[in-house]
Amino acid sequence: MRVGTRLLLAVTPAIVGIAAVAALAYWGQYERRAPVEVVVVAVLASVASLVLAWRSTRYVATRVERIASRVEEARGERDELDAIERSVDGLAIAQREIRAGGAEREAAAQRAADLGARLDETIAALAEGVQAVQLPLHILLDSPFGTLNENQEEMLEAARGAAEALDVRLRQTRKLLDVERGALPGIRKPVGLGELLRPALAIAEAHAAKRGVALRTEVSPAARRANVDPMQTQEAVTILLREAIDRAEAGAELVAAAEDGDDGRVRLTLRGGPSLAQPTLGLRLAEALIRAQGGMLRMGENATVAELPAEQMRSARA
Repeated sequence: MRVGTRLLLAVTPAIVGIAAVAALAYWGQYERRAPVEVVVVAVLASVASLVLAWRSTRYVATRVERIASRVEEARGERDELDAIERSVDGLAIAQREIRAGGAEREAAAQRAADLGARLDETIAALAEGVQAVQLPLHILLDSPFGTLNENQEEMLEAARGAAEALDVRLRQTRKLLDVERGALPGIRKPVGLGELLRPALAIAEAHAAKRGVALRTEVSPAARRANVDPMQTQEAVTILLREAIDRAEAGAELVAAAEDGDDGRVRLTLRGGPSLAQPTLGLRLAEALIRAQGGMLRMGENATVAELPAEQMRSARA
């Protein structure tokens, strides 16, 4: 029963009692005799009013004390209602702050979306410009309109290399933005480590041979399968290997090992080369690709370790 209903019921006998008192006042005059029924109704109404008022007041007082006991006590409060009022005021202020914070978050999200759209447009325009530069450079180097001297060829080769590097950075920037926004589609599935790393290792071995760096691989045949998106993982591993090879000195030996890790993960370790702790755009993309699949990348002084989620083997039923 609601508190308002209880209080109304407590007032109802009093209304009946007022009517009974008015009747008694009428019949209480000289030579008038009050009927017994009116007196009985007046007595019953008074008793009922007393009982209901007492029960309702006791119920409300008990509930108020119970609610007030849950509120943190503060000095200077006259009674329990002060504590409740203070709590309600604090709740109202918190709700207003939450609503204000929600509006601020929505505004910030909208600004981020607008900036992202502008950045996408800028990257697309730059990519078109780079492609427009790459085509004439390719034609001049592969099918020149005349004889080029050595200096001209070197300048054109440098220009083409710079254009290709810029194109790679633009593509990495766009993909990094897609990963951070959760807009990069991917399909995770169990893949053996040997099959997963084969394309990345083949590219890395060819690049290492050009740089005069030895690359040795150690893939455990007993390791569990990784539960990842193969394309994204291969791109991340390719970036890590290429960064390590580019930073290594000629004659250095790098070791890429793949094995079972801890806590339901497989571990890819790259050691023997220079530290990859200094971040680059490529390393940020590699870390984002690994993190998006529930993995983790640690780049220390002695080794770079990538941990990826492993396939969870279901226990056989008896």
